[in-house]
Amino acid sequence: MASSADVREGEFDIVGPEAIRDPHGYFGRLRETSPVVWDTRSRSWIVTGYQEVTAALRNDKDFSSDRIRPFIEKKLSGPDTNPEVRAAFDVLENWLVFNDKPIHLRLRKLINQAFMSKAMERLAGRFQALFDDVIAEAPDTGEIDLLKTVTVPFSASVISEMLGVPPEDRARFDDWHRLFGPIIGASLDDNSKYDMLAQGVRELTAYVRELMARYRQEPQDNLLSELLKAQDDADALSEEEIVATCTLVLFAGSETTANLIGNALLALLRNPDQMALMRGGDVDVGNAVEEFLRFDGSGKAITRVVRQDTEALGVPMKAKQRVFLMLAAANHDPSVFDAPDQLMLDRAFDRGHIAFGFGVHSCMGLQLARLEAAIAIPGILKKWSRIELAGELEWHPQLLSRGLKALPVSVSV
Repeated sequence: MASSADVREGEFDIVGPEAIRDPHGYFGRLRETSPVVWDTRSRSWIVTGYQEVTAALRNDKDFSSDRIRPFIEKKLSGPDTNPEVRAAFDVLENWLVFNDKPIHLRLRKLINQAFMSKAMERLAGRFQALFDDVIAEAPDTGEIDLLKTVTVPFSASVISEMLGVPPEDRARFDDWHRLFGPIIGASLDDNSKYDMLAQGVRELTAYVRELMARYRQEPQDNLLSELLKAQDDADALSEEEIVATCTLVLFAGSETTANLIGNALLALLRNPDQMALMRGGDVDVGNAVEEFLRFDGSGKAITRVVRQDTEALGVPMKAKQRVFLMLAAANHDPSVFDAPDQLMLDRAFDRGHIAFGFGVHSCMGLQLARLEAAIAIPGILKKWSRIELAGELEWHPQLLSRGLKALPVSVSV
């Protein structure tokens, strides 16, 4: 833990070009100086050490996941509030990830039941077939954007299949991701993000309600039908909670996994020795996926809010201060991982990475993401014997998530 003597403050450009391009290096330097610092620019605590991040994720007494209700009270309760922006945040208020106990535990239990249902188990057997359909459509030779051609459509097809979105509607996800992304990913300097969010939530919730009406009349083997079926239970999800859950699954479930697969492929392209191991079948695919998650996962940070004035993580914190827990830095902490900046697909994990968070707030879709990555990464390498970078790379300028805008490559079979 950091002691009070270690603490310093400064002005940091946490969504600046260097932090976006190389978050492991940028926040790693902060970690080596002091694992808990106050950023005067974002007016937030930046936590970068593995021990400190995991301690914060365990500490529900001092840290809250709910940063939506305080924002509504502070920014969206006045007479000049755009009603569409307020309506968007009312939906986000019911997202599982923005709730503490006991609401969080109740939502997690009910949603987990649906994810673990027999319908979901049957759908899991279709993931390979969905990938095969996507990869078959990709050209054998030429220059492509690997994200647009493979990873995004595959992840979108999986989450759509689970939820019950018809194939002809899946292309609409791209627009919704573009509208949700800046605020969910925390693009701190994007002044248009609230209007974009309002539009995205309005369109996506309207679509989800259309699906709900369809599956009330004709239930199918999908997540939405399972959630609707459970409405008869005494502690079931309300209609608003179902809408919120579906928007969360549609947004987060496809984009984060597509980014993970893209980041993993870039890591292989930059580390040809590890690419050779992967192609040669010399590493366990499951273990390789864990290393991809640790090395450059799609979740870069998690946000918490200080509940009350407290001494936490070895520093004095004030109520309502924001705390950014930098998973990207924690997963490269040399006190936990040997040679943390090296990609080693056969790495032995004495302690686990925290790419999915930690504890009761760990990502519910972690097994789904692992399965998708374990299918897609070897499948892409099998499709093309040659894959080479073919253009400049640009990352989405977001604090919480880590993903490329495109992954241009030249390929041949």
